[in-house]
Amino acid sequence: IGDYIICDGVRGKVSSINYTSTMLEALDGSVIAFQNSQLFTKNYKNMTKNHGYELDVLEVGVAYGSNIKEVKELLVNAITELGVTFSKQPVTVRLKSFDDSCITLKILVWVNVFTQGSDIGVIMECIYETLNKNGIEIPFPQREITIKHQQES
Repeated sequence: IGDYIICDGVRGKVSSINYTSTMLEALDGSVIAFQNSQLFTKNYKNMTKNHGYELDVLEVGVAYGSNIKEVKELLVNAITELGVTFSKQPVTVRLKSFDDSCITLKILVWVNVFTQGSDIGVIMECIYETLNKNGIEIPFPQREITIKHQQES
């Protein structure tokens, strides 16, 4: 009771366990009952048994020509200063790929399982504000269209 689990894509806190069933208070406010026999045949994760934090991977694209080393340092410092990540697991930024419109960075953060939803929102805002404040462009896909006129003969 009190553990935070994810089962069949449903996230929530175990509110009670009896001989036949386990009750889960889901994040959307619903209460879900799993028969114990069903629960133990499903894939589920107990998110609070270790340290109560989970790894989330966020992505952001920056313009070609950006100083990647500087961008990584800015993001790590800004996100760490928020104080919402697990102090024993540092924020990590890695280069993921060279895409059509941007260089995609992968940001790995460990956040509290109970506040994960709101923490990710705060971190995403921080990423946007940090890049914006430092003049680092977040590009978006653009296409150039050329229309050729054919002359009639």
